[in-house]
Order: sequence, then C-alpha cells, then structure tokens
Amino acid sequence: EKADADVTYASMPTVMGDTDLLNQLFQNLIANSLKFHGDAPAKIEINVQDQNEIWLFSVNDNGVGFDPKNREDIFALYKKLHGNSEYQGSGIGLATCSKVAEIHGGKIWAESKPGVGSTFYFTLPKTFPAAKI
Repeated sequence: EKADADVTYASMPTVMGDTDLLNQLFQNLIANSLKFHGDAPAKIEINVQDQNEIWLFSVNDNGVGFDPKNREDIFALYKKLHGNSEYQGSGIGLATCSKVAEIHGGKIWAESKPGVGSTFYFTLPKTFPAAKI
C-alpha cells in the first residue's frame, strides 16, 4: 500500500526446500522491486513455468532497472549499484537470493533495461537435492 504497488502472481507450485530460506528469496526480490520502483507506482508480476525437471520463477517489475553490464555484479555480497543517498540498503539482499537458489540446487539471474524495469529469474529443481544446508 505504501508504494501504491500492483502485485500480481500466478498460481505457485508446491516445492521442496527450506521454507524460511525460500520465503527470504521471494521477500528480497519483491522488496527490491518496491524499493527501486521509481516515480511510477510499482507493478510487480510473479510467474512460474514448468520446465520438465525444474520450476522457472520470474519476478518482473517496472522499476528503475540497471545497466545490463552489471548483471553479474548485483549478486555479489555488499555490491550496490546506488549510493545510500539514493537508496538505503546493505548490499546483501541479492547475494542472499543467490545463495538460497544455490543451496536448493537452482540458479538466479536478471535482465534489465534502465528506466524500464527488471526481471529476476530463478530456478528450483522439482526434487530437492542432497542437503546442502
């Protein structure tokens, strides 16, 4: 409500994994979409696709976006693309997302256009891998 956000989501599958960590992954991605929404009200779409052995999740927004050359850097611990004067944060949210996906046998990546928005993708296998937690 505070961001006047419009959040839509597809019917989500049941997945195997650590509930707290998976909740953190979704919370971090949604929180980033809200934080970096720019001047327009935030629009966030959460989707999932069944791709044989994996689920492919996406969190799409209409936010400020980022330069695609920083695609890999955004998942590094303490890496921030904006100073604290622009956006508050510690630089650990996306690094946490990356680690959670990895722990669950998946991966995460992002696509973006500055001023247009970003889409964060992550995969989770349909069968939980041997415990890495």
